[in-house]
Amino acid sequence: MSFKTGVRTSEGLAALAAEPTRLVETLDGICTRWARSTGAGALTVPPLLPVADLAGLDVYQNFPQLALVAGPLDVTGAGVDRIGQEAAAGNFGAGTLGPAGLALPSSACYGVYLHYRHREVPEEGELVTVLGQCFRNEDHFDGLRRLKAFRMREVVALGTPEQMAAHLERSARFVATLAAEIGLPLERRTASDPFYDRTSDRATFQQVVPVKYEYVYQDLAIASVNTHYTFFGERCSLRLPGGGAASTSCVGFGVERWLHALADHFDGDWDRAQYAVERAGKSLF
Repeated sequence: MSFKTGVRTSEGLAALAAEPTRLVETLDGICTRWARSTGAGALTVPPLLPVADLAGLDVYQNFPQLALVAGPLDVTGAGVDRIGQEAAAGNFGAGTLGPAGLALPSSACYGVYLHYRHREVPEEGELVTVLGQCFRNEDHFDGLRRLKAFRMREVVALGTPEQMAAHLERSARFVATLAAEIGLPLERRTASDPFYDRTSDRATFQQVVPVKYEYVYQDLAIASVNTHYTFFGERCSLRLPGGGAASTSCVGFGVERWLHALADHFDGDWDRAQYAVERAGKSLF
């Protein structure tokens, strides 16, 4: 989309003018209100996470192609003049960068599991919502459909398998109802979510028992509901009161992808899209 539509994208980065920003805020407000109505507390996680922590979640085994990391400039080794020259050229070379011990996370929920690491989940379970900045080194970028930096609203549950199932059922109903109230046509599809080694027994299990459902607008997944069973519970030592690893599940809303779908469905008319989303919010609450 062009500047005239209120959205500018370049190299996988997006800037939003006032109208799409207002629409995003309204939509996220609805999602946040729903999350809190289910008992979810708000959580803020850091935009950078230690590489070592994400390595413990198999992020670099399963998604190395998406990884983006952050490291300091080696001022003493490279020298200020060389750093200035490379900056003017548009990138820093390997000899100018120090060790990259921090990562730009590709999913918002990683910070949630790491936040609760080594804790016991209360008997009633734990439910939190977070708006995370996510980063992915995609092989190509496509407007708001595929970005290097984007936002994800997630509602994450930790607890028993029964509590996870209840969260996923509530989440699926909400996504379907929200889209219907807006008038946005979505298709629910079974998807793969390789948190595990594709050759492992768990990967085989995923082929039998789906772990992820996506909500798709014209072949673009804009929301998903996911169950991870005890994967993150085991990796982060999240324990149940009676012993054993906690299960986790989450629902995620890709903020910029929703914006793309709304802009496309309402032919770039921000006023119509805004009215439809506001009306949906009034109907839901």
